Amino acid sequence: MTGATWFGIGAVFVALWGVTIAVFNRWAQSIGGDELANGRPLTPRFVRVIGIFLAVVGTGIAVIAFSGLLPTS
Repeated sequence: MTGATWFGIGAVFVALWGVTIAVFNRWAQSIGGDELANGRPLTPRFVRVIGIFLAVVGTGIAVIAFSGLLPTS
């Protein structure tokens, strides 16, 4: 297995985690706390945006890794 394959597998996990956060945002918010480090509250919408971002970026990186655009050596 090449480095690109491992990178793609990691990206799939990131995408799945992002979908989990986007769908179950109340659960994700409960395990992460109610506020950011600066004291601002975490809203369900913000948590959902984080999940969607992770899902989109993870999917994009997985497509790039598995399509052969990354070097294999």
